[in-house]
Amino acid sequence: MKVQRIKSEARFRGVGIHSGCPSEVVVTPSESPGLFFSLPGGVFPVQSAQTDGTARSTTLVFPDGSRVMTVEHLLAALSGLGVWSALLSLSGPEMPAMDGSAKVFSETLAPLCEPEGDITPLTVTREIAFGSPDGGYIGVIPSDTFEITCSIKYDVPTIGSQVFEGVMSRDTFIEAIAPARTFVLASEIGEIRKRGLGRGGALDNVLVIEDEAPLPSQVFRVPCEPVRHKVLDLMGDLATLGVPLRGRIVAYRSGHRMHLELVRRIRRGLLKD
Repeated sequence: MKVQRIKSEARFRGVGIHSGCPSEVVVTPSESPGLFFSLPGGVFPVQSAQTDGTARSTTLVFPDGSRVMTVEHLLAALSGLGVWSALLSLSGPEMPAMDGSAKVFSETLAPLCEPEGDITPLTVTREIAFGSPDGGYIGVIPSDTFEITCSIKYDVPTIGSQVFEGVMSRDTFIEAIAPARTFVLASEIGEIRKRGLGRGGALDNVLVIEDEAPLPSQVFRVPCEPVRHKVLDLMGDLATLGVPLRGRIVAYRSGHRMHLELVRRIRRGLLKD
C-alpha cells in the first residue's frame, strides 16, 4: 500500500474542547516509519499507548504515564491523508479542538505530504464483531480495500437515522469526512458540563443541534454531518493500531468505547497470526 509522510513542520494552536486548556501540537517529519508522540518520558509509537475511550473522546495513556486527550481528529486526518510517518509533539493535556472537525488539520497537512513508499496494511482475514447492551454493533470483515459503513439513530428529527457508506480514499476523506464537526444535542449540554467536560466547547468548534434543526447561527456543512463525524471518530480510533487497515468496518450506534474495543480485538486476533 502506498503511503505518505510529512515533509515539513505544521503547528496547530487552540483550546482543548473538554479541558478548556490552551494547547499546541506540532507535527514534524519522523525519522522512522510510524506515528509517534514526543512526550516527557521519550518518544513512543501510538500503538504503545493504552486507550481510554469515553462517550465523548479518546485518551491515550503512554508507557511514561503521559495522558493525551482527544486524539481522534488529528489521527483521523493523518490516516485519512494516508500519512503513516509523523512525529507529534503536544503542549497541554489535550489536542486543540480547532473547528471541531479534521478540516483544518487536513487542509494544512495535505500540501505537506510526500510519498513515503509502501507499507504492509493489517489485512482482515476473518470476521471480528460484537454488540453492546444498548443495541450497538461494530465489526470488521475481509475486503480488498478499507471501507466503512456507519449508521446512527437519534430520537431527534434533525438527525433521525443516517447512514454513510464508502471506500475511504484520500479524496473521500478530504471532501466528505474531514469537514464534519463534533456535534451535541442542546439538551445534553447541561449534563456534559456537570461531568466537567466541554469546558472549551463553543459555537465555533461544536455543532449544536436542537430538536428541529441546528442552532440558527449554524448549518450543516455536508449532508448527514452527524454520521460523517462518527466516521471521522472511527477512523481516528482505528489509527491507534499504528498501521493502515484493510477490511470493511460495519458500525451501528457505536462510539469511542466500542471502536477501541474493536482495536483491541483486532490486535489480539490478527497481529498474532
